[in-house]
Parts: sequence; C-alpha cells; structure tokens
Amino acid sequence: MDTTIDKKEIEFFSKFTKEWWDTEGPLGALHKLTDSRVKFILRNTSRIAVKNNFYPLSGLKCIDIGCGGGILSERLKRLGGTITGIDISKKAINVAIEHANKSKLDIHYESISTSSYLKKYKNVKFDVVIASEVIEHVDNRMEFLSDLSKIVKENGLVVLTTLNKSITSIIIGKFVAENILKIVPKGSHDIEKFVAPEKLIQEAKEFDIFFDDLTGFSPTFTLSSIIERKIHSFKTTSYPIINYGIAGLKVTQ
Repeated sequence: MDTTIDKKEIEFFSKFTKEWWDTEGPLGALHKLTDSRVKFILRNTSRIAVKNNFYPLSGLKCIDIGCGGGILSERLKRLGGTITGIDISKKAINVAIEHANKSKLDIHYESISTSSYLKKYKNVKFDVVIASEVIEHVDNRMEFLSDLSKIVKENGLVVLTTLNKSITSIIIGKFVAENILKIVPKGSHDIEKFVAPEKLIQEAKEFDIFFDDLTGFSPTFTLSSIIERKIHSFKTTSYPIINYGIAGLKVTQ
C-alpha cells in the first residue's frame, strides 16, 4: 500500500463509518474543534487570498488531506474554496461523498494517499494544503512533509493541526481523553507520534515549508459537559498546551 499511514490506523478509523456526522458521538471532539480549525485556516489564507468578506476562500484551490468523512472539507467549501478531499479510508470517503451530495456541495473526494495522488496527478498543485489531525497518525513524518511540499504551489500555504508532544498533552490528550473522560475513541493516538511544534518547524524547513504562525487549541469543560463526558468547546491559546495549529508558506530557497 502506497501510503505513509499505518494500516492499523486506517482500519481503526474505518470503524467509525456511521459516526462521522454524529456531533455527539465518538468523533464529537473533532466537530467541536472545527470552529477553531476554520478560524486558524482563515487567519492564514488571508495572506494569499483576494479579500472577500462573504467567501474568504474564493479563488483558492484547497486540498484537505486525511479528510475522513468530510467535516472540515464541507466547512471550507461553504467559505468559497474549490475543495478536494482525500483519505486512504474508502469507507470514510464514501461517507464524505454521501453527505456532500445530501448537502448539495460540489467537493471532489477520492480514496487515495498523498503519495499516490502526486503520481496520478503529476501537474496538479494547490494554493492551500491542509492536513488536520493527520500527522500524528503517519509512520514516516519526513516523507509526509516532503509530499506536502510537492503538492503545494510555490508561495502556497500549508496548514497542519496536531497534538503537542508535552507532558500535559500526553496526560490529557491521550490518557484522560481516551480512558477517563472517554471523549475520543480508545486507541486513537500513539504518543510516540506526537510532535512538538519546534521540531515540526525545523523538519518542515528541509522541504522549503516555513511555518511562522502557531496557536494552541485547548478544550474547555463545564460541569455538565464533564458529567456527560463531552468537551464543551475549544479556545485558542498563545502556546500549544495540547492541540495546536501551525501554518506557513512554501518558499523554495
């Protein structure tokens, strides 16, 4: 299989076919994170997009790598972008296609890895490349970053969101979230694949991706959400305690 994603990871997330669009289900935390993800993406696309208050992604060709059931892709489409969503899980892509059709949204979805996409569409590049909550699931991070560099246009934008490799992130993002509060499916994350933003910044430079915007996403809870074992929302923080977004331009040196 031509992919940087572990086969076990693919099989694990393919189990949630029926839950992708259940905002209160096992992937509910991903839905709660999406508002923060979108705000961060728009903050950064503003440096390459023509200003449009109604459709801020208008004129931008975007790819959502590891799109799953299409949660983020649909939000980006509604903001005016030309959206492609790819995921190695055929089951997830089928969910995404079905939901987009019901929502009457024109999104190109395909079950394919990033490396295979590059081989199949040799001359296709994107203004904006997004891999949200994906890089912590890849086996070969450097190969994945290399693929991102190849698929983005020169002076195009790369946006990632992931989990920090910190004591707090490991305790809360892994053990508390999966085993105590059970707000994400058990086994969702491997702490060995968590990566600190400082390390990711240095690694990306090897492929001419220069990350220069970093923000944290921290879950917030209310008494009722704790009782219900749910995240209330996410707030942005200046430093990435648990989750974070990182973005920058591809500039060949």
